[in-house]
Amino acid sequence: MKSDITYPLNIGPVHPAFKEPIKFTFRIEGEKVVWADIDFGYTHRAIERIAQERNYIQIIYLLERVCGICSFSHPMAYCLAIEDVAGIEVPPRARYIRTIVGELERLHSHLLWTGVAAHEIGFDTLFMYTWNIREKVLDCLEELTGNRINYAMLTIGGVRRDITVDNAQTIHQVLEYYEELYNRTSEILLDDLTLRARTEGVGILTIEQAERLCAVGPTARGSGLMKDVRVDYPVNAYYEIPWLKPVSPRDI
Repeated sequence: MKSDITYPLNIGPVHPAFKEPIKFTFRIEGEKVVWADIDFGYTHRAIERIAQERNYIQIIYLLERVCGICSFSHPMAYCLAIEDVAGIEVPPRARYIRTIVGELERLHSHLLWTGVAAHEIGFDTLFMYTWNIREKVLDCLEELTGNRINYAMLTIGGVRRDITVDNAQTIHQVLEYYEELYNRTSEILLDDLTLRARTEGVGILTIEQAERLCAVGPTARGSGLMKDVRVDYPVNAYYEIPWLKPVSPRDI
């Protein structure tokens, strides 16, 4: 739909689709957003200021609470920074344990947001399906760390827990479980008529726009931009592992 007339659309700071308060002011031309203003800060907790009153180890647990969904990645970045500044070498086994826990968290995070996206377009069957299969990896993380989120697994220079033989068997079982579900899940996500009707042609981000806006992760790869921080800037054990970058349209 084309139009020479634009109109403002305010959404938030409280909205059923939002997981946390945030305010958007859009200017709409027909069905296209031509301008947007984003107002963050409604849940700002001054973590940076609080960290000034904590020691180096206490900050790790503080940063875990930046986001419960990705409670490993924030303290991981902090530990890597401290280790780099202090010249601390992390033992190989600890590097691999960090990588394993990070990838398990990535699984649960992607499944969570896939479910949320399905819920927002009214596809609650997919929402319940993805959240149900997500429980498997959360149970695995709980066995490894003692917690489903906020794992308290990291410390400067290494990790706080080892992975036992029994833990390793659990990890293999979880990976086999998801491998068995892969074809069914990908068929739903890529070919289901309901999902395609609600998403195709919506929110297009071209490869040029993605590169100009410095998009990363699945957002960048969804636009066909071959970016993966695990390959481009490897840390922990990532640089020792062969990777094949997943790129759109069907390989994400």
